[in-house]
Amino acid sequence: MDNSTSQHIEVREDGKSYLLYDWYPKAIPENVLTAEMTYLDTMYSFAGFHSEKPNGFELGFGSGNYLHSHFFTGPGGRISVGKYVILEATNIIANEEVVIGDHCMFSWGSCVTDTWLSEATFATDIRKKILEQLSASEHRSLYIPTPKPVIIEDNVWVGFDAVIMPGVRLGRGCVVGCKTVIWEDVPPYAVIAGEPARIVKYLPADDTSEEKNKAIKLYQKFVK
Repeated sequence: MDNSTSQHIEVREDGKSYLLYDWYPKAIPENVLTAEMTYLDTMYSFAGFHSEKPNGFELGFGSGNYLHSHFFTGPGGRISVGKYVILEATNIIANEEVVIGDHCMFSWGSCVTDTWLSEATFATDIRKKILEQLSASEHRSLYIPTPKPVIIEDNVWVGFDAVIMPGVRLGRGCVVGCKTVIWEDVPPYAVIAGEPARIVKYLPADDTSEEKNKAIKLYQKFVK
């Protein structure tokens, strides 16, 4: 745990780190790794965080968890969030891995999950076994045995109540409309919305290194 977050961290008598003034009494898990100027909001967001990986949760420079986002992981789950990312009341479920790039924004109620029921779990005996494992689980966490990693590239915006399903890759610069359920990969710079989801248009690729260099040169021209 890096104490350079934008919130005050205190180490108490038990040797664990806590968010000062947090209303929820849980300590910050040791495998929650934060860069400078990050914002964790509250440890209630980690009430369902059970990752046993040394880097179970990573939050990049300037990124923040706002309005009680929730991070649910199984023992083998991992969540990685890049730089300058806004997670606003977002639910992330990872029994394997969810990777979010830089400069992404998730509106309230959005959900990203690497776990869902599939044909491999439709049979009654398998569903019974899943529920039996749930009842015996120390944390009462539901484990579906077929997680598929989710990858979200840089500069992606996800609208409120949208759901990103297992195995999906959201391409760089794409936009997901409100309440849209995404089952398949989305190409870079696509705007996708509706039910069923469909691409309604493409945005200009104006965030590339080439375009950034053009903008910098134009700026330098006017400030000289």
